[in-house]
Amino acid sequence: MIIKNYLQFIKESSGYEYGCVMIEVPVSNWDKLTNSIDPKDIYTGGDDSHGIQEFPHLTLLYGLEKEVTEDQVKSIIDNFKGVIKIDIDGINLFENEQFDVLKFNVVSDPGLQQLHDELSKLPNNDNFPTYTPHITIAYLNKGEGKKYVNPNYKYSVKNIYDIVYSSPGKEKVYFEI
Repeated sequence: MIIKNYLQFIKESSGYEYGCVMIEVPVSNWDKLTNSIDPKDIYTGGDDSHGIQEFPHLTLLYGLEKEVTEDQVKSIIDNFKGVIKIDIDGINLFENEQFDVLKFNVVSDPGLQQLHDELSKLPNNDNFPTYTPHITIAYLNKGEGKKYVNPNYKYSVKNIYDIVYSSPGKEKVYFEI
């Protein structure tokens, strides 16, 4: 069932008809990592929502409805008093019948969960039963992702200062935390 929901999510996300709140994550070896992916393995899907991710980011919530305002998102972020820590613990996959999603596993963090839960109170169409923080690296052709899995990859980011709200029209607004 999660696979079906994920495919529906990808289908609906094409064209950015929903808003997204995310953290742009500075990964110092991002270019080296993404350049190591064989171009023949990359799934493009015929649109801009697939392929290799140009900028690493961790999604706090995707699927915010058009009526959600910048002020509503800002209020949640302003009221957040926690700390965000992003610890990457391996490279793994989400698999479905069309493609493999190569991703960094992000260790569950109370701050990330708290922000996700608060943002989820806003009108949204997120129907994933569990928040699984991760950083997508690339969409790969079905069956090609296994060769890039690396459970030993570790990375930590402790200096997160901004959260980004990308409105359905793709306008980005940065909020300090």
